[in-house]
Amino acid sequence: MSLTVYFSFQAALCFSIAHILIRRGLIESNAMTGSLISLTMSAAVLWCALPFFVPLSALANPALLIFVVAGVFAPGIGRTLSYVGIEKIGVARSVPIANSSPIFASILAVIFLGESWVLQNIAGTLLVIGGVIVLSMAKPAQGKWRKFDVIYPLIGAVAFGASAILRKAGLGLVNLPLLAAAVTAGTAALFSFALLQVQGGKQAFKLTRRSASWLFPAGVFNTAAMLSVFFALSHGKVVIVEPLVSSNPVTTLLLTSIFLRDVESLTLRVIIGAALTVTGTILVVLVK
Repeated sequence: MSLTVYFSFQAALCFSIAHILIRRGLIESNAMTGSLISLTMSAAVLWCALPFFVPLSALANPALLIFVVAGVFAPGIGRTLSYVGIEKIGVARSVPIANSSPIFASILAVIFLGESWVLQNIAGTLLVIGGVIVLSMAKPAQGKWRKFDVIYPLIGAVAFGASAILRKAGLGLVNLPLLAAAVTAGTAALFSFALLQVQGGKQAFKLTRRSASWLFPAGVFNTAAMLSVFFALSHGKVVIVEPLVSSNPVTTLLLTSIFLRDVESLTLRVIIGAALTVTGTILVVLVK
């Protein structure tokens, strides 16, 4: 259990740092570009490390197809929509909503993996939903946004939840976290590239020297976070790992107040919404 908690919180911290870097990078870029850079970096780093730690014969295992599908859901769809959410409604609102994924992951874990989900989980679910509602009603201190735009991080949360179930099922067949992360990241990178082409290819790709200085470091932290999630899942249950990883809005809000004061201003409503969301995930974690 200790390794599960350690890797989960390590992932949460890395995701928080990546969110701040991404928000800075998106000032002169866009969500599609940020997603492609992040996923391509993750895939490149993980595949380069693979030959040193994993027997290449493992690549022939047909069970790896599970991680291919998982990669399409998340980071493919999930991270892309999360970045769209950051771009449209800001870090402080988008990140807590996207991190409601443990609710969807827990429900799917009960249905497909036979994990237990008790009354305390339901209370946590209601708190998370309440947090999402509060965040969606919050008025921005700077800039304009549409309430409908909360749909992007919300769908992203569903995608992350579905991916978590597939990852856990896949690790039950191929318990090689680095290989699983590499296949997932590679698939997601290809998906993101294809999505960029649909959006206009070179015309949709927007990268300046300044935005690159933020987006590439974000890719490094996202890579560390992704690998940490796989190691956490290899040691523990989805209903424990996902809520812990998704506690990162607390750190994200703290970092936002320090490093994004000129970009975003935190309101009391945003803080309350985030607090409800995180409290809900904590209730899920404390279930025995």
